[in-house]
Amino acid sequence: MTQEREVTLYGKLADPLGALVRVCGGESAETVREVRDRVAALEPRLSELLADPRVRACTDGTITADGAIVQPGRAVEFIPVVSGG
Repeated sequence: MTQEREVTLYGKLADPLGALVRVCGGESAETVREVRDRVAALEPRLSELLADPRVRACTDGTITADGAIVQPGRAVEFIPVVSGG
């Protein structure tokens, strides 16, 4: 049985598909990079936005690197760079 992983997208990342998307892969541990790639594959515009190295990932309330392991059933959030004054 394939379990989905919840991914929350903030700011302009949410424009193509909305703030909450679900991707396969939630049944096993995987890297943040694998989750990022799976989300990026959903929509070309989202792929371009997630390719920005300034987009940060967050798991369990902590900013994490792309090599960090996401445990089964855990959600991931992607946060774009915010600028302004």
